[in-house]
Amino acid sequence: MRKDSFVLLLLCILAGVLLILRPTQVPPLWFDEGWNLSVARNWVELRHYGQLLSGEPTSAYNLNVGFPAIAPIALSFRLFGVGVWQGRLAGVFFVLGALVLIYYLAGRLYNRRVAIGTLAVLLLMPAWAETHPVLYRQALGEMPALFYLLAGFACFLSAWHRPLWFAPLAVGFWGLALMTKPQVPPFFTVSLLVPLSITLFRRRWRVVGLLAAGLFGSLVGSQLLGKLQELLLGSRMLPPAPIPGLYYVSAFVPVAAVRIAALLVTLTVGLPALFGLCYAVWKSVGHCEEAFLNTGPEVVRLALLALASSWFAWYVSLSAGWVRYLFPAMFLGSIFVAALLHDLTAGFSLSSTIKHGGYALRHWRFNFQGAGALLAIVLISSMVPTTLRALYRSYVVDADASVLQVADFLNTQTVTDAVIETYDSELFFLL
Repeated sequence: MRKDSFVLLLLCILAGVLLILRPTQVPPLWFDEGWNLSVARNWVELRHYGQLLSGEPTSAYNLNVGFPAIAPIALSFRLFGVGVWQGRLAGVFFVLGALVLIYYLAGRLYNRRVAIGTLAVLLLMPAWAETHPVLYRQALGEMPALFYLLAGFACFLSAWHRPLWFAPLAVGFWGLALMTKPQVPPFFTVSLLVPLSITLFRRRWRVVGLLAAGLFGSLVGSQLLGKLQELLLGSRMLPPAPIPGLYYVSAFVPVAAVRIAALLVTLTVGLPALFGLCYAVWKSVGHCEEAFLNTGPEVVRLALLALASSWFAWYVSLSAGWVRYLFPAMFLGSIFVAALLHDLTAGFSLSSTIKHGGYALRHWRFNFQGAGALLAIVLISSMVPTTLRALYRSYVVDADASVLQVADFLNTQTVTDAVIETYDSELFFLL
């Protein structure tokens, strides 16, 4: 077996083990996840797409996760019963699908070694549990949104040669992504507007047509899918009750303390992604010759770079600073981190990296090869052990099923007509 194939096999085994290990305890069930699971359970059992208040349907469900993420959870409940692992089963498939798609895209945009490196970055270099993709097997919206986005870009890449077959699929997947998470639309729009503006300026009309059709079709398609959702659910979904001021505590937070916290997160857990994105921007600007954006991989690479970079910039400058908000930018940016490490290590050559790094230290001469080798060594040696320690804490130290025990106590030790008052949605889901 070739070395590349052996490394890929090990990464696949690692991802598979982490995805199936302790599905109800890692990570512990929490509020946002319980909220989504409750909606899916109510839809399956009561035909009401929303929350309950004193046992009655209420309009105040205020979902920040769309129907394309809730529907697979409800399907899992329908097939396997209601429970935590059943609700997370959909997340497992979304994680697997997203990993396969980003591997495919990295291979098409760069090469197979960068594709394997992308999986290694995702599995071995997130540093914190909150940014590890495998732990997003939870019933949340981030991984479904990323899956739909990447599926759309994969189809768009194929539409370069067969537009009639794959362009509608790309638009459909992107429309689902726009419905899944409210953070997606602005950054997705930027991702297509950047290559669209360049190709429009250079009068590449075929590329302009594909990008414009993708952008316009996705925005319109998401609205049509929303109408289809309303027709499907009908009276089972009550109108949402808005939360005043939510935008200013989640999406636009110009508060000094929050900005400092976001910067600190960026300089610790987000540093590899920052380096990778900056390197990719530098390479794109340096290679902006006349033939630039003539091929599908070049267009998709620039679109993904714009998507990840704009999301990353929003996190640092305006977001609420929650680490979870940085995860999509880190996931998408892993392609460019792998490309950076590939170039710094002469194609992931251990001997070459040690040779150039050692030469730079001995002779105190820091050319691109020497400084790059040292940077790669520092990033890998600092991030990989931290990630392994975070995984150990998540799966061994912090594994927690206490919510299941509390729910079991309430379900078995209280009278059947008792009213349990709680705002802990993860507990409410299990009652």
